[in-house]
Amino acid sequence: MLFRSTIVVSLQAVGIVLVVAMITTPAATAQLLVHRFDRMIAVAALLGISAGVIGLYASYLLDVASGASIVLVETLLFAVVVTASKVRDRAVGAAS
Repeated sequence: MLFRSTIVVSLQAVGIVLVVAMITTPAATAQLLVHRFDRMIAVAALLGISAGVIGLYASYLLDVASGASIVLVETLLFAVVVTASKVRDRAVGAAS
């Protein structure tokens, strides 16, 4: 009985973590790309929609959980943007 309760509680906790990641990751990525709030909302929405579609498609093809694949796509987009912004900042710093 205790084992079943632990499984249910842990699944709910993992679900909460995935939802929080789905909400915050596109906004964090958009904040790195644009500096105006109205544009940030639009970019975050586009990133979230794109990651959702790509993640669902990947989960279908790879036969994995859809929530996890969506968060993985969002995290990969964030990592690419962080890396690109650091490279850009380094290039701008070297040029000055």
